[in-house]
Amino acid sequence: MPQEILERPPGASFFVILSYQEEGILFELKAMAEKRFSKILYESVSLPKWTPDETERVFAYPGRFTKVLSFKQRIHREELVEKKKECLEFQSLLQKKDQSVLLIPGYVTSHNIVIAKSKDDFHRTYLFQGVYCETVYHFSRSQLVVAESAQNYFRERDVSYFFNTLRESYEFNKFKS
Repeated sequence: MPQEILERPPGASFFVILSYQEEGILFELKAMAEKRFSKILYESVSLPKWTPDETERVFAYPGRFTKVLSFKQRIHREELVEKKKECLEFQSLLQKKDQSVLLIPGYVTSHNIVIAKSKDDFHRTYLFQGVYCETVYHFSRSQLVVAESAQNYFRERDVSYFFNTLRESYEFNKFKS
């Protein structure tokens, strides 16, 4: 009888959703993020405005602009906790110039797209150190499917299109170094 084997999955494609008001913030974040994470591989066009969910409304006043930055270096899924902490550090620095700054890190794999949050909710899984993860999309029969519990933001056509493209790029480059 074959034995069950535990294997670490391939690295995931790391991204950050950025909501902001002041246009200069984008350039500051890009400079900080490229120093800390890696080169930016993809930058979305301006996407629909981020709408905070129930758990974010206490501390988030999103700006009028939303973009997604995807990075070249792959991460292991358990690194999402550290990436969330780093994004909170960046967020704190950037909020001194623009109080609307909100950073939501996440990753893309062959099967799903996951974001990190700092508050519990019925559809989130606790990781550790105060970080929760939430699956916002999964892929079924070559289709991007929005999770029922995902924010309406992820149902927007432009947002779905960008994440579907990001996933296609991940699949195409999955085994390249």
